[in-house]
Amino acid sequence: MLLALQLLNLLEAEAGDTTPDQFSFTDQTAVDVSSTITSAAIQVTGIDTAAAITVTGGEYDINGSGTFVSTEGTVNNGETVRARHTSSASYLTATNTVITIGGVSDTFTSTTRVEPAGEAGGVGAPTRMGGMMIFG
Repeated sequence: MLLALQLLNLLEAEAGDTTPDQFSFTDQTAVDVSSTITSAAIQVTGIDTAAAITVTGGEYDINGSGTFVSTEGTVNNGETVRARHTSSASYLTATNTVITIGGVSDTFTSTTRVEPAGEAGGVGAPTRMGGMMIFG
């Protein structure tokens, strides 16, 4: 039994730790509709070998390269990751991008702004016509 535990520990040591510390993207609110929204960077910590990174509902880049991809890749300890997606075409609507690194996930969410007055479905600013206020 002791030999089996020692062998298991040896195999785990050779494989390395690919499970990072929990990370958290800062969500954004009141963003413009149909716009490219990029998260602030998170730093990957707690791993000692490259870990798999995947994305759902958007793209990511590593170390601020500006090259955003949606395919699986790898990330190393100390590197930074940003998430990116296109915000909703509707007002007051959330868009989510899930980043998973070594089995640990977080969701980056952006929520679009309130519909401005005067746009489709909104009420325009009042105007004065003679002694009356006209809303339209």
